[in-house]
Parts: sequence; structure tokens; C-alpha cells
Amino acid sequence: MATKGAYKRLTKEYINIQKSPPAYLFARPLERNILEWHYVLKGPPDTPYYGGEYYGTLVFPSDYPFKPPSIRMMTPNGRFQIETRLCLSMSDFHPGTWNPSWSVSTILNGLLSFMSQDELTTGSITTTSHEKAVLALHSHAYNLSSTKFREVFPELVAPLQVPLHIAFPNAPVTEAPPAPAPVTKLSAGVTQRKQAGAQRGTAGAGAMDTQGLAGVAGAADRAARRPSLFSMSQWHKWLAFFLVFAYLVIAKTITRATASASASSAH
Repeated sequence: MATKGAYKRLTKEYINIQKSPPAYLFARPLERNILEWHYVLKGPPDTPYYGGEYYGTLVFPSDYPFKPPSIRMMTPNGRFQIETRLCLSMSDFHPGTWNPSWSVSTILNGLLSFMSQDELTTGSITTTSHEKAVLALHSHAYNLSSTKFREVFPELVAPLQVPLHIAFPNAPVTEAPPAPAPVTKLSAGVTQRKQAGAQRGTAGAGAMDTQGLAGVAGAADRAARRPSLFSMSQWHKWLAFFLVFAYLVIAKTITRATASASASSAH
């Protein structure tokens, strides 16, 4: 059973975690035992654990914060043995290095930092980055098989239910470009035929337009060169012909009148 000091301290830490959730981790005590905490670490970017979800426990002594907790990890991760007490400077393996000012957040951030290193310790194992990445990929599915995980972290049961900006607050947010449609031989052939048809159609339309314009221009030119019955030069000819005709008629009339007058005078 927790002492009054331990209960007060752990209650305050839980309130602080709820107000300001630390990056990459979730942690909370059991309702029936404040000395037993459960945590989930999210693998940070630029590490083989990116995208992983690592579930574990912290068990605090009754006189916390004067003694450190025991630390275990339950999710296969490629760095630590599962369900095994880990030997870390902030765990109960080294009470002499424990600092009472350290908190739950300090412990879990230290665990996450040590997890990203290659230093060997009691409870650690050695695997390749590829093996760690494969385990990270399957970590959520593994956690779902744990009744305790589902009970303590119901909000993490549904995959991708926690927004990425909360799980990874320091990670850059990028949008994946839309995947191009797969190109098959059939679709490629159809596309090529459409493009060729479009080119032929454009060329044909251009040729028809050119021929049409040429025909219109030729017709206009021929119409301009064709003599018109009512052009200005024809009117001049008709006017001259009319004047000459009128002159001849008038001259003949005057001649006849003169001749008639002379004949009358002779008699």
C-alpha cells in the first residue's frame, strides 16, 4: 500500500501528465493501485522503432519517490527482453543512482532514450535495425492480444485512433502525393491511340482550315478580276456612244432642215 507521500506525489504526476502530455508516451496508474503504472511508448522518427507502439509497466515502491520503480516492457521490440526487469540507472537495479526529483515522465523519457542506443545491460538484446522495424510494424497487433492493454488504454485499441500530431508532436507533417494510376499495356495502347488520333484530327482540321481559307481567298480574287457590266469603265463607253449617236441624229436633222429651207427659197 502506498504511503501518504507516495500517493500524493503520484497523483500530482498523473495530473501533470494529463495537462501536458509528454511527446511519444502515454502513462497512467491502475484505479485500484496507484503504485502500478502502465505506459505506452511511441517509436520516434529517425529510429528503427518509428511507428511502433511499446507497452510496459512501472511498479513503484510504497515509499516513492525515495526509491526507484521496477521497469518492464511487454511488447517485442528488438531492444529489451519482454516481461523482464530492466537494469537502468532509473530502475530499482540501481537505487544508489536514483534521484527523488525524477518523475514518471523523466523515467519514461530516459527509457526511450536508452532504447534508441546500443548499450548493453541486464534485460537487453541485440537485433538488426530491420528486425526492429518489423517488430515495430506488428507491435500494435501484438498489444491488442493483451487484455490489460485493452483495459488500461481503450483509446489506443482502434488503430490510428490517436492523431499523429499527438502521438508524434515534433514530427514534420507531410502529405503523401497521390499515387499515379497503374499503367498497363492496354491502357498505354489506348492512350497512344487517343493521342495519335488527336494529332491527326488537329492536323486534318488545320489542313481543312488552310484549304478553306485558300479557296475563299481565290474566289475573292477571281471576283475582283472578273469584269462587271456595271463597272465605271463600261458606263463611260455607253455615255460616249450615246453622245455620238445624239450628235449624228441632231446633225442629220439640221442638214435636212437646211435643205428644205433652201428649196423653198428657190421657188
